[in-house]
Amino acid sequence: MQFAESSSRLTRRAVLGAIGALSVAGAAACSAPGPAASSGGAAVSTPTAVSTSIGTKPVTLKLYDGQGLKAVDDALIAAFTKKYPNVTVTPTYDPDNVTTQNQPRQLASATPPDLIRVISVTAGTKNNLLTNLDAYATAYGWDQLPASQLAQFRAKSGVAGSGSLFAKASGFTMTGLYYNKKLAQQVGMTAPPASVTDLTALLSKAKAAGLTGMVVANKEGGGVFPYQLLLNTSMGPEKVSQWVFNAPGATIATGESVAAAKQVDEWSKAGYFPPAVNALDATAADALFASKKGLFFPWGNWDAANLDKTMPEQVGFIPMPPMTAGGKVAAMSDAATAFGIPSKSPNKDAAAAFLNFLSSDEARQIAVDNGFMPSGLSTQAAPTIKAGSVLNDVTKAFSTVSADAGQVPFVQNATAGISNQAWNPESQLLLAGKSTPEQFVANVQAKYEDELKR
Repeated sequence: MQFAESSSRLTRRAVLGAIGALSVAGAAACSAPGPAASSGGAAVSTPTAVSTSIGTKPVTLKLYDGQGLKAVDDALIAAFTKKYPNVTVTPTYDPDNVTTQNQPRQLASATPPDLIRVISVTAGTKNNLLTNLDAYATAYGWDQLPASQLAQFRAKSGVAGSGSLFAKASGFTMTGLYYNKKLAQQVGMTAPPASVTDLTALLSKAKAAGLTGMVVANKEGGGVFPYQLLLNTSMGPEKVSQWVFNAPGATIATGESVAAAKQVDEWSKAGYFPPAVNALDATAADALFASKKGLFFPWGNWDAANLDKTMPEQVGFIPMPPMTAGGKVAAMSDAATAFGIPSKSPNKDAAAAFLNFLSSDEARQIAVDNGFMPSGLSTQAAPTIKAGSVLNDVTKAFSTVSADAGQVPFVQNATAGISNQAWNPESQLLLAGKSTPEQFVANVQAKYEDELKR
């Protein structure tokens, strides 16, 4: 999802990590050093014998990422090299707007980085350019992670979402509903809404009180947020993810998808969104919410630091409630950076140790300090976050979504052109009352099939 990235890298892959620190010594007992661990530059895309010990000899790892992730990457590198003083990590950061063009060239280079930002798992696996991490996942125990934290980085037969693992995240984005605590109390919200029906009732009460029920900004496509937050639970995380991953036969032309669009349409027609919703951009939406006239704001973790400054201790955050009470919750949640290991890297064991470090409690704290959500198990110690901050609520919501295996990629990333050519214009037509929910879904699906040449 790219629409807010141009301003201050607000969204996925732009803004603002994994199982807890496993004992390297204990994990080393699971495997032995093998030829794939240090291949002398030869491409080994599927190592079978790996080691979780990187020894004591000097090792230099080259890392490639986007400039917007420099702060979090530099902090991770400093902490990792302090733990492994024989390892030096040399980073290269490209401007964010050229990483999409430069990353494939970096990956295909005769001397690629040892750790590289993975933009497309399927593209990286077509020519065996990325290392299959299954052996490392077994050695380090990464498979203990909630499935939805790894699904985006798996691929099989040219389709992402299942199969072997090819990358691991440094942290995640998280989406859901910000809410004004005082206004929530004013409309009688004593607990998070348990269902979409409960949420709708609160939106109605907000309108009756002269408030904007839900601050939606659709000049750049933010109107897709409430739709997908509903779609994630109505259609289910797995089916939505399969559609984004272009799985054969995947479709959003379903009754559940139309129902999600109908709900958004009903909210819009009931006056729960701002009157000029299609003219409102992300900056204006922030200002409207900060004016303390909006109850809910469907957005993501990238705004938490800003809201903690402009509205200290006045804002809470919850996942979008399920369609029916008692159901599981889900949310759009992409990687900050998904790091993979090029198959031509001669330092796979050391690079895998870096990926494993992303699972440590120390790395989890670094992710949160930089505004990202830490992946990992619910049994891990929670990172330290300022009490009363909205970031604390966002992190708790992420843990809940993660435990429910509810992480879903953004639908705007399903194809290269679908965001600007379908989601944005079609959502504007829907919210302007110039299209029906059925047309909205059908037109997006048609564009999807056209781009994929199906």
